[in-house]
Amino acid sequence: MHICVVGAGAMGGSFAALLTRAGYDVSIIDTWAAHIEAVQTNGLTMQGALGDYTATLDAVTHTERANFADWAIVFTDSNSTSVAADTVDQVLKPDGSVITMQNGIGNVEKLVARLGAERVVGGSSMCSAASAGPGQVLFTHLATTTIGELDGSRTERIEALAALLESTGLVIQVGDQIMAKIWNKFVLNCGVNALCAVTGLRSGEMTRVPEIYALQTQVIREALEVVAAKGITLPDSAPWTTIKHSSFHKFNQPSMLQHVLAGKRTEIDAINGALVREAKVLGIATPYNEALVALLKGREHQRISEVSGEVIDYDEWEARICEDPLPGAYD
Repeated sequence: MHICVVGAGAMGGSFAALLTRAGYDVSIIDTWAAHIEAVQTNGLTMQGALGDYTATLDAVTHTERANFADWAIVFTDSNSTSVAADTVDQVLKPDGSVITMQNGIGNVEKLVARLGAERVVGGSSMCSAASAGPGQVLFTHLATTTIGELDGSRTERIEALAALLESTGLVIQVGDQIMAKIWNKFVLNCGVNALCAVTGLRSGEMTRVPEIYALQTQVIREALEVVAAKGITLPDSAPWTTIKHSSFHKFNQPSMLQHVLAGKRTEIDAINGALVREAKVLGIATPYNEALVALLKGREHQRISEVSGEVIDYDEWEARICEDPLPGAYD
């Protein structure tokens, strides 16, 4: 059994280490060159909720190998799903399958478009992890990971995958409404991740600022309005309570905040940005989510520039453009 993890950052790296420790043949593909070089040299070190372990495995930034994996697990950020789908199509055996456990919505659809629905399985993990630098991941929180066939059927394939993942110590649930489960996590992410990324606060800190707590309420309200209009029944019958309770009592750094701090592009377009797009199709106003997306885009732009070490001569810039007309979009 060969498993290829495409996107071996915090979550992907943690899953790869756990699978290697359980005895599976695992390889990872990730575009972060320093990370891959560290893994090649010293192994992939995981610490945290399921113990400490250093995995020795095949690690590359890209591969020319083809048709070698029985399973692919996609953990890239949502901006890279289309590229990941091409990689998966290359590495999978003809009878191989892929599961995505990425954040946001639209990832399953991109994999289906490239590979066909029969080869794709959906997943949603409530575990959390963080990067500790090249070659190192922290598996910070063990929670339930739900997997399921897209059509809701209970197949030998999904049962075998559940057993495979359970053998690593993960808590696995097989769901018959996996797309609804993905939307369930999507709504949670809409109500937490971008707010933390914009403010720089962890979730428990963010909810203790009254103005941000009130803003969170409006962001969640808009998300649930879109869910209702689409006719989606969430597995969680009390999403308000779950989101408010979870964000109030947890002090982890959501992945979006981790990306901002690292000066990386965030997944806002697959989370609150995706909600705004869905809402426009339905004719639903989402001003709070639209504002949050705009603010996060600005914060992301500033932080990427800062981390890259870009030096901007604002006086020169101002002198050069002061006579330029405003773009039409600003009229």
